[in-house]
Amino acid sequence: MTLRTVPLRTVVDRAELGLEVKAGKANLDRPVCWAHVSELRDPVPYLLGQEFLLTAGVNFPKRPADVEAYVAGLVKADVTALGFGVTPVYDAVPDALVKSCQDHDLPLIAVPERTPFLAVSQAVGAALADAQNVELRVIADGQRALTRAAARPRPTETTVRALATSLAGWAMLLDPKGTVVTASGLAPGPSDDLKSLAGKLRGGTGLRTASTRIGTDHAVLHPVEPSAVLVVGRNRPFTVADRAVVAMALALLGLVRRDVDASRGHTSRLAARLLLAGGAAAESTGDILATLLDNRAGQDYRVVAGVDVRRRSRLDTDGDFAQLAQLLGTPLIDLADGTFRAVVAARSAPNQAAVETLHKRGWLIGMSGVTALADLRSAEREAVALRRRAAASGQPVVADTANESVSSLVDPAQARAFARRTLAPLTEIRSPTADQLVETLRVWLANHGNWDRSSVLLKVHRNSVRHRIQLVERALKVDLGQAQHRMDLWYAVNWLPPDWPA
Repeated sequence: MTLRTVPLRTVVDRAELGLEVKAGKANLDRPVCWAHVSELRDPVPYLLGQEFLLTAGVNFPKRPADVEAYVAGLVKADVTALGFGVTPVYDAVPDALVKSCQDHDLPLIAVPERTPFLAVSQAVGAALADAQNVELRVIADGQRALTRAAARPRPTETTVRALATSLAGWAMLLDPKGTVVTASGLAPGPSDDLKSLAGKLRGGTGLRTASTRIGTDHAVLHPVEPSAVLVVGRNRPFTVADRAVVAMALALLGLVRRDVDASRGHTSRLAARLLLAGGAAAESTGDILATLLDNRAGQDYRVVAGVDVRRRSRLDTDGDFAQLAQLLGTPLIDLADGTFRAVVAARSAPNQAAVETLHKRGWLIGMSGVTALADLRSAEREAVALRRRAAASGQPVVADTANESVSSLVDPAQARAFARRTLAPLTEIRSPTADQLVETLRVWLANHGNWDRSSVLLKVHRNSVRHRIQLVERALKVDLGQAQHRMDLWYAVNWLPPDWPA
């Protein structure tokens, strides 16, 4: 695991600490992963490397040879720097320690009496937190820029350009022959060596990448399906945040090159597909989604799923996309095979008039309830289930309309099959008839098992109601004292088709 680090200089330069560099001034850019206090004569077995080691000199060696061995051990353990606290044990940093650290190029930092070691540790922690926040901003800004670029005309070119800008470097895309498809920034021409390396990368399998140097630049190569290679470079190494931005670009470029004719400019549907599949990190996805929908991050959304019921012999994908984008007020539409899924901002979701307009133009829709970003995938499943109900009933279905219920989430054909299968044993009873038993069960359940009220509504004696319910329990092998069984049978009696038990 790669630990986050900060340059030693970010801690040493904090004026409130009053730290003084005694040796190794040329190495203040070395990485620090944390500060650690140890008064052991030999702390090396307890170190992992890249520590800012702090000691007050308790048990510190006296002989120059032992001091030399102490410093050599720290260097071998890859300690970044040694901080020596003056007083109460030592009034000044020992000369032997200063000389040995100078000889080994190990930064030696004097910690004044007024500065507790805890303050140094807190400074390292604060610097690490600041570095993490910078990385998160880099990732969020980069992913937002890339997603917006991929939703524009000529998405391959705009995505590569956005990537180069985000990395403050250059980027180019090579086709299977090593020819430059598009490039941005001060990208060099592909040399024979670079083309050869790209060819080897394309021929590999699984997770793969390659790095090289082009002049003074660090260059990294990544395969892009199908068969292209992305090369990014700049004059300093790439950070973890930079690699996350590159990963986002690779995903978008793969989708663009595989699924979309770039001249049509319909890659907004790719962003919709990516969001509905949950492919982006949640913290940054909120910013991406807000940007594409002109929404504020943290606000709620809906998912709309529709089906074309015009039974056209030929589909006009481009025309349908433009029409739907206008009616739904969103570019985030995944349209394929006469169906679509779209992500809309809750505050601007289609109203009743827009839903009716969609219906008149041949689109039956199911629209999910209002949902947070984290539940977008669940909202998509809800919308698709409502779309099935809309197709069966011939009417659009919106999740939070007045007649909405859990049953709307079940495919009508599956619901009818469940009802027939569940209540089939009642057809074996001749008296009372299956219809009478079902009606008695429906009324009894609707009245929460109240015998008297059920008997009045059914116009039979309460003992007859009790007898019929007992017949139902025996025939169906259920216990109507259990809430689960009552719930299952409530849905069953309401899902039965009108011609049952025929």
